[in-house]
Amino acid sequence: MIQIHTLKQKTHAINTEIYALYLSYRDNRVKWYVRMLLAFAIGYAISPIDLVPDLVAVFGFLDDVVVVALGFHFSYHLLSKNVVGQAKLQAFEELNNSSASMAAAAYRIVGYAWMLALAIVLVLLYKFTTLTLF
Repeated sequence: MIQIHTLKQKTHAINTEIYALYLSYRDNRVKWYVRMLLAFAIGYAISPIDLVPDLVAVFGFLDDVVVVALGFHFSYHLLSKNVVGQAKLQAFEELNNSSASMAAAAYRIVGYAWMLALAIVLVLLYKFTTLTLF
């Protein structure tokens, strides 16, 4: 029984960290490139779409761990401690008060992340197709 309680606590801590990163993303003091990294990491963490499908034996889960861990690691190092601290406090308070709105927030985050990724791909495609070599 203790193991289930510990697992629930760790799951709640991870959810709080992910939501704190989302709140950090929304902060105006965060630079644009950190926002892009956060959007990608959070979107990839909660998105059902993967680079390598989970059906592939080891690599399907390994890419999830590597991409999300690196995205969160670099995001934490690029964010100021003040922004992260305030976001963690706000995330902890909001998650303890209501959990029903978290599902809606998660779907919004995934949608925004994929729209951002699509916009970046479209801009890059436009740049490469209109690039003149001579």
